Amino acid sequence: MEPSVQLRKAGRPVGADVAIATRKKILDAATLCFAELGYAAASNREIARRAGVTSGSLYHYFDSKAALYRAALQDANQRLISAYHHVVEEHPGARSVDQLCLGLSRAFELARERPGMMNFASASALEIQRNKDLDWLAREDAEAFPVFFRTLLKQAKSRGELGAGVNIDAAMNVILISFASLAFLQGKLVDETSFDESLKAFQQLLRGEMFLRQAAPCDV
Repeated sequence: MEPSVQLRKAGRPVGADVAIATRKKILDAATLCFAELGYAAASNREIARRAGVTSGSLYHYFDSKAALYRAALQDANQRLISAYHHVVEEHPGARSVDQLCLGLSRAFELARERPGMMNFASASALEIQRNKDLDWLAREDAEAFPVFFRTLLKQAKSRGELGAGVNIDAAMNVILISFASLAFLQGKLVDETSFDESLKAFQQLLRGEMFLRQAAPCDV
């Protein structure tokens, strides 16, 4: 009688789930570390410590700090920009400004689940400019948010929703700076309630709801 052989069912290889979970822990730790310390001051040893892995294990997944930075940035960009695209799919007929406001709410809500992600992503363009180790990153990595906001503004213009005389690049810079400031607020300065009020005020500004259009004249 032939010995019975227990065949393993086809599917995910043994250890794959562990590898995926470990890689995620490393990316989460790197995101927070880069957000708090900046690229230059963050070390792979510190990232490994926060991830609960050895330095050797970290290098098994990422062969350099720059490679880890790129992977963390790509992951953050994909998550945050996807949040906006999901909103567009859910509200295809909404005005561009309303899609932007809803997308910002969704993205910052997502960022609460992953500390440091928003601050890290919004500061990436400056980090890449001032660190030679990162000058090899592709344009889509370095300029994901500028490209994203510029595309949004071009869409608004094509739909007749952008004010006359608005310079798209200048408007993109204003939105980008405001986005980075909100990310800094969320990560550093205020509690959740205060941040929500700040985000709401920015959305009111975008929608033209902050100031009355026909305010009563002031007595001087």
